[in-house]
Amino acid sequence: MSISKLFVKVFNEDIFEQVDHDNLYSDLDDDLEGANCSTVPDPRPAKLADLSVTKQMLIVRTWLDDKFQQIQTDSNEEIRRLYMETESRIGPDLTIFDVDYTTTVRVSSDRLALRSQGSFNTVRANCCVYGGRWMYEIHLHTKGVMQIGWASNSCQFNENSGVGDTKSSYGYDGSKQQIWHISTKKYGDKWQIGDVIGVTIDVDKEVIEYYRNGRSMGVAFNKLEKGPGISFFAAISLGYTQGIEANFGNRPFMYPVSGFQPLMARPILKLQRANLLMNYLVNLAGIFSKYNAQSGMAPTNGADARVSTKKTVYCIFATLLIEKFTNEIFDPYIIEDVLLRKISSMTNLASEKENSYSVLHGLLSLFWNYMEGDEIKFVLRKLVNALLGTFTHTIQGLDYEKHRQALGMLHCLCLHEQTRKYLLEGKLFKKHCLAFFLYIHPLEFYIMEELLPDSMAWTEGIDGPKEKYLNVVEKVRKVTEPLYTAQKDLLCTLMINSDGSRESPSSRSIFLSKLRRYVIDLSMEQRPFHAFFFMQSSIQHPLDAPVALAFASILIDQTRSMFKDEMPTKNVEVNSDYFIDGTFDYMHFDRVGGVLSHLRKVHRGDIDARLGSARTQQIYEDDRQNLRVNEVDTTLYLLGENINNVPVVGHTQGANNTTYTHFLNTRPNSSTDSSPGNADMEASLCELLDLCIIFYYSAGHKYIVKIATVRDEIAALNEVLKETKFYREDIERKLGALEQHANVCMNENHQHVMGELRSKFSQRQNVFATRSIALARKQVWLRGVALNNHRRSLLIWLLERMLRTLTTASNTGSLFSFVPEVYVNTLPILLDAVMDFSHHDLKAQFEASDAECSVNAAAEFLGIHSADPRIVLASCKDSLLQALGTLTCHKSGVRALERTSKRSQASLVRALLRPYENRAWGQSNWLLLRFWMGEGYAYKDSRQPSVWQGGSLPLHQGLCRSRSRNETHTGLLHNVAPANPSKHFQRLIGAKLLEDEPFATAFLNSVLSQLNWAFSEFILLLQEIQNTAQRQENTLFEPKQLKICSMCFELTVSLMRCLEMVITTAPEIVTDESRPNSDLLLNRICQLISQVLSRVTVPPGCFQFVVDMCSADLNAVTHYPIVTAALGILLALMQEEMESDLRPQIVTRVSRAFLTDPSFQFATLEFALGEIRTPLLEQKNIPRGNFDPSSRPHIDPLTNDVRVPLPNNSKRIRADPPILKFALNDFPSHVSSEEIDNVRRLIDSLRVKQTLLSDITLPSEDSLCPICCAKPITAVFTPCKHQSCSDCIMQHMMNSKVCFYCKTTIQTIETLDGTVIFSNDDVVQTPMIERA
Repeated sequence: MSISKLFVKVFNEDIFEQVDHDNLYSDLDDDLEGANCSTVPDPRPAKLADLSVTKQMLIVRTWLDDKFQQIQTDSNEEIRRLYMETESRIGPDLTIFDVDYTTTVRVSSDRLALRSQGSFNTVRANCCVYGGRWMYEIHLHTKGVMQIGWASNSCQFNENSGVGDTKSSYGYDGSKQQIWHISTKKYGDKWQIGDVIGVTIDVDKEVIEYYRNGRSMGVAFNKLEKGPGISFFAAISLGYTQGIEANFGNRPFMYPVSGFQPLMARPILKLQRANLLMNYLVNLAGIFSKYNAQSGMAPTNGADARVSTKKTVYCIFATLLIEKFTNEIFDPYIIEDVLLRKISSMTNLASEKENSYSVLHGLLSLFWNYMEGDEIKFVLRKLVNALLGTFTHTIQGLDYEKHRQALGMLHCLCLHEQTRKYLLEGKLFKKHCLAFFLYIHPLEFYIMEELLPDSMAWTEGIDGPKEKYLNVVEKVRKVTEPLYTAQKDLLCTLMINSDGSRESPSSRSIFLSKLRRYVIDLSMEQRPFHAFFFMQSSIQHPLDAPVALAFASILIDQTRSMFKDEMPTKNVEVNSDYFIDGTFDYMHFDRVGGVLSHLRKVHRGDIDARLGSARTQQIYEDDRQNLRVNEVDTTLYLLGENINNVPVVGHTQGANNTTYTHFLNTRPNSSTDSSPGNADMEASLCELLDLCIIFYYSAGHKYIVKIATVRDEIAALNEVLKETKFYREDIERKLGALEQHANVCMNENHQHVMGELRSKFSQRQNVFATRSIALARKQVWLRGVALNNHRRSLLIWLLERMLRTLTTASNTGSLFSFVPEVYVNTLPILLDAVMDFSHHDLKAQFEASDAECSVNAAAEFLGIHSADPRIVLASCKDSLLQALGTLTCHKSGVRALERTSKRSQASLVRALLRPYENRAWGQSNWLLLRFWMGEGYAYKDSRQPSVWQGGSLPLHQGLCRSRSRNETHTGLLHNVAPANPSKHFQRLIGAKLLEDEPFATAFLNSVLSQLNWAFSEFILLLQEIQNTAQRQENTLFEPKQLKICSMCFELTVSLMRCLEMVITTAPEIVTDESRPNSDLLLNRICQLISQVLSRVTVPPGCFQFVVDMCSADLNAVTHYPIVTAALGILLALMQEEMESDLRPQIVTRVSRAFLTDPSFQFATLEFALGEIRTPLLEQKNIPRGNFDPSSRPHIDPLTNDVRVPLPNNSKRIRADPPILKFALNDFPSHVSSEEIDNVRRLIDSLRVKQTLLSDITLPSEDSLCPICCAKPITAVFTPCKHQSCSDCIMQHMMNSKVCFYCKTTIQTIETLDGTVIFSNDDVVQTPMIERA
C-alpha cells in the first residue's frame, strides 16, 4: 500500500515522486535487512506501492529530519546576528527572578510571579546588562506601592530602601506617580490593576524610559552611573501584599518597543520548527475530525477495511509529529506565539458550538490521545494563563473585543469534554482563575473623562444635567452587556450535566465539588486561627472585593436561570434534608443549634422519623468511617512554632498537594466526592444555591459596602457645596448692597478685599466640586455595571430564596437546629444590601417597592425566631438582632414588622422585653428605642445636636457603616437612621407589660439595675479623668479609657430612653398603687433620676469638667442627651397630674416620691432651661417641709453665681463658671417650644406641691438604713434579724434571696410592727422532731 496520497493530505508535499526506486530499494535492504550477498538482480519492478508501510514511514521520518536541518541552516545568520546583539548581557539563558529564602516574598513555580508578604521586599532578575538596549514588561496584579526599574550589582536593599532609594538604582512608582533616584520627582500616569508596564534601558545613551500599556510616559532618567564593573539588573520592590508578573522575554511581549531586546532571547529555531509542525498537526486534526463526523452520521461499514488502514497510517503520522512537537511545545513562548495564535486564527465560537467535530476538537483529541497526561495538562495550563493575561489587561477604549476573543477561545477549549473536565479539576479554581474570567474590568480613567466631561457630571451638589449623566451610565452598561452574556454562556458550558459516564463524573459534578472547596477556602479568611492556612493557599493576591462581587452575582444569575429552565415547577429553595444527612459539607461552619455531631446524637429519633432508619444508619456509619480514616493531626495545633516556620518562598501548590484546609476537616477531600455519572438535577441546583449564599457571605458583600461609602462621600460633599453656595450668595448679596450704598467711600483696598473674598469662595467650591466630579465618574461604573439594577434584583432574589429555605426548615421542628449558621448570619448583610447599600442616591428613606415581598418575609421570619430556643449559637442570635435593626432603620421595614402575623409580633415583643440579665441586652434595648425614637421628649433624632450647630436642621447622612460582612452592632445609639416610631409596637409593649405583672417587674428591675451600673461606671471614669487632668498638665488619656467612658454614657442614655418609653406606654406599672411592686419601682426611678440630674447638671462636678475638655473621643458626652432623657422620664411620670390640673392641688404618690428623695433639688431642673433661680445647697442643708420657694435667692443663669448673699447659716457651693453652657433654647431644631413649656409647667407644679408637704423630721444617723443611708429603718429580716428600709431590701430580694449582710437565706421580711411584707416560698421548712 502506498501512503503517498495520505502524506500529501497531511504534509502538502509529494516526496515519493522524487524517489529513485532502485536506489531506494537497495538502500532499504541494506538498512533494514542487513547486507545481501547475492548478486542476482531482483526480477520485480521497483514500485512504491510494494514498499512496506514501515519503510515508507522511515522515508517520512528522514524527510522530516532533513526539514529540521534545513531550518537550522537557514536560521544560522539570524542566530549569529542575535548573538551579536546580546553580547552585553551576562547570565543564564533562562531569565527569572533570583529569590532566596531570606525574604518574605512568595514566588510562583516558574519564578516570574511575585507577591510580597513583608513590609517592603526587593527582588532582582538573575541576569544583568552593561551595554545595549534592553526591556522587560511587568503585568500588575495590584496597584499599590511598588518601585520598578533597574539596579546595579553594587546596590544593597533592605526593608527601608528599595529600587531607586540607592545611588545606583532607578525606580518608578505608579501609585504615587513618582520616579525614584535618591530623591523623587513627579512622573508618569497613575497605574491600575491589569496594566502592562514596559521598562526600557539604553545603557549606551544612559536613558531609562517607561511605557504604560504601550504608550511612552517620557524619559524618566537621562544620566546613569556607568563604568567598569557596573552592570544593571532588572529589579522591583514590592509593598505589603503587592503582586506582579514579569516577562523578561519568556513570552512574546504584549507591547514590544522597536529597537529594544528582551533580556531573554527569542527561541528562533524552536519557533520555526513549531510553526512547521503545527501546520501539519492542524491538517491531521482536520482529517480526524472529518472521519469522526462521517462515522458519527453514518453507521460503520465493517466491509470497508481500507478506512481502518488509512486510520492506522494517520495514527502513525500523529505519533511521529507529536514526538517532534513535544520537543518544542513546553516553552511558554512557543505555546503563546505558535499554538495560541494558530488556535485563535482557526476558531469561531458560533461555529464551534454548531460543529462538534471541528478542527479544534480534533486537535485537542489528538493531543489527549498522543501526548502524555502531564504534557497536555502543562500545555493547557499555559494556554489558559495566556488567555487570562489578555483578559485581565487594562481596557483600551470602549471596545472589549480583545476580552471577548480571549473569553471565546477559552469557551472553545471548554467545548471539548476532556479538556473541560481537566480545566475544572486542575486549573479554573486555582489562583482565582475563573473568578477573573467572570469579572469585567472598569474602563480607563481617561476614557471616563471622554465619556463624561466635567460639564456633564451630575450630583446634587454640582447640579449638572442628570438626564445626560444617566444616559452615560446606560451607555456603559450596554458596552459591557455582550461580555457579560459571553461570561454567562461560558458558565453554562462549564455546568453541562450530560457528559457523565460510568468512569467519570459530569462537568457539573466537578464544578460544584471544586466550587465548594474554593468557597470554603475563601471563608477561612474570617477565622483568625485559619488565617495562616488561607494565606498559603494561593500565590495570587487574595480575591479582590470587586471580583468577588462579580463572581457571586453571575453565580446567582446562573442559578436563577437553571432553576427556571430545568425545574420550572419546583419551589426554589434548598431542601432541608441536605442539612441533616450531610450531603453538603460545611466544614468549619457550625449549625444554628450547635455542633453537628452533638445534634445528631440528640435528635436521632427525629432524624429516623424524617429520613428513615436505613438512611439514618448509613449517615452514622459514614461518620464513624470518616473519623477512622481522616483523623485530624493534633500536632498541627500543638506545634505552633513549627507552623510559623513553614517557608513561604518558592512554595508551590501542586495539583496533588493537599490544601491546608484539609487538616481542619474530618471529612474526605471534596474533590473525591464527585461520583461517576451525571449529577442529580435537584441536588445539584440546591447545592449551587447553597454555595451562592456561602459565597456572598464570605466575600461577595465586601464591595457593596465600599460602593455605599462612595455614595455617602458624595452626599457629604453635596452638603458642603450647598452650604458654600449659600454663604457665597449671601455674602455677595451683602457686598453688592454695600457697594451700592458706599460708592463714594470705596477705595482700591476695599475692592481688593472683596475680590479676594470672592476668589476664596470660588477656590473652596472648586476643591469640593473637583472631588465630586471624580466620584461621579466613579459612580458611573458602579451604577451601570458593578451594582446595577440587574444585580440588585439578583440580591433580592437570593434573599427571598434564603428566607424560603429558612422558613421551610423551621417547619421541620427540632431539626431546624441543623440549618448552617451561614444562612442566619447572611440575613443582616443581605438586608443591608437590599434596603440601603444598593441605592446609589442617598435619601432619608429609600424606595423598596421592588423588594416588598422579601422584606415582608424577612420581618415575619425574624419576628417569630427573635428568641427561638432552637438557635443556640451566639453569632446567630446576634445576627437576628442585627437584621431586626436593619428593618427598624427603614420606614418600609417598620411597616413590614407591623404587617406581620400576631404570633410574630407577640414573639418579637416578648423577646425584646426579656430581663436584661445573662444575655447581650444592648441590641435589644437599641431595637426598643427604634420603636420609640421620634416620640420621646426632645428625641427626634438619634444624633445629638452639636453646640456649634446654630439651630440648623440636622443632615441626613444615611446609615452608619458599622457592619460590612460579619461585624456587629455595638447596641448603642451609633446608628444615624432617621426616626421611624411605631405606635403599633408601643401599644403592644405597653399591653404586654400591663397584662403580666411579674414579667414587667422583672424587666423593669433589670433595666434599673443595668442603668445604675452603667451610670456608676460612667461617673467613676469621669472622676478618674478629672483627677488625672488636675494632677498634671498636658495629660494624654488612653483612647481605650475614653471609649469605655463614652460607651457607658451612651448605655446610660439608651436605658433612660427605654425607661421613658415604658413609663409612657404603661404608666400604671408605677402609678397604680394596687400593683404589688409599684411603690418599689417608683421610688427606685425617682431616686435614680434625682441622682443623675444632681451629678450632671449644676456645677461643680466632673461632668461639666469633662464637657469643657472638648475631647474628640468624648464628643458624645454632652448635657443634651442625658438631661432630656431624664426630663422625659419625669414628664412621663407626671403626665397624668399635669393634664388633670386638679384644684386644689394635692400631693400624689409620684410627686411625693420625687420631692422627698434626698438627692432632689430644683436647681437641677432649672439647669435645663438655663434659668437657675434656686440656690444649690449641701446635702445636709437641703430644707424639707413647708417653705416659700420665692424667698430663695436668685442665681445668675450665666455664671451659676449667686447675686444676693445667702444667710450666714447657709453654706453655698461656689463653682467655676462653665465654658460650655447648656439651655434647651439653644437647640430649636431638636426641642420644640411646647416641650420647653412643659418643663416650666413641671417645675411650677413641683414647687406648688413642695409647699403642700408638711415638715419632715429628719431621722437621726443611727436610725438611717445602713444600705442607702437616706431613709429610716422600717423592715426586719428573719431569721437573722438584720434591718434596713423596706425599699432597699425589696430591691435586693428581686435579685437574691439571701440577707444583704450575712448571706443567710431570708424566710420572711416584717415591718417594725410585725406585719409580714414578704415571704420566701422557696425555703424548705425544717421538719419538727417529735420526742418519744
